[in-house]
Amino acid sequence: MSERRASGAALLGLLLLAAIRASAQDAYPSDITPPAGTQYPCALTALPRGLPGIPQADREYVNRTYARVLRATQAKLVLLKALEERQELDARLGRYLSELEPLVQRQRDDRVPAGLEPFQQDVLSALGLQQAFFSKAVPMRDAGRGMDEAYRIAEGRQASARLIAAWSRMQARYPGWPAATRDSVYHHLCALDLF
Repeated sequence: MSERRASGAALLGLLLLAAIRASAQDAYPSDITPPAGTQYPCALTALPRGLPGIPQADREYVNRTYARVLRATQAKLVLLKALEERQELDARLGRYLSELEPLVQRQRDDRVPAGLEPFQQDVLSALGLQQAFFSKAVPMRDAGRGMDEAYRIAEGRQASARLIAAWSRMQARYPGWPAATRDSVYHHLCALDLF
């Protein structure tokens, strides 16, 4: 019986450690500096502490979601730079997809506050469409085709539309939020956008 308890305790410990690691991965970072050699395409600022204007019941979800949006943006910036420079395309695409897959899964598995389900679907759809965009754009650029042609890939525009929809849903849900919160949330979605 003591071996069974020890095994159970070890399993519980491993599960707890995995939960702590997942939680740490989704905590909003203190440093939002873009990856080396890249820059955000808009005036991205860190989420304000305490998320003023966002109800307590939504704050943890919003914080986790925008931490994931930031990480997805940073991964996008690295791949976009490689795409523009036609450098290490397959390796960068592989790294991007391997970074996005667990991030998207954690977002999909997250507990969504009532009323934010359509926003959640917009974010998940935008991330999936961007993955599809890059999966098509890399072979195009590898074959020597221009960025103008890559930017005509439908999934890129579709992802952009879903991010605009996500922004509209946030604006409608939190009409009284202060400018600092509103601007930070907007610029996170803007920075993730391809256009």
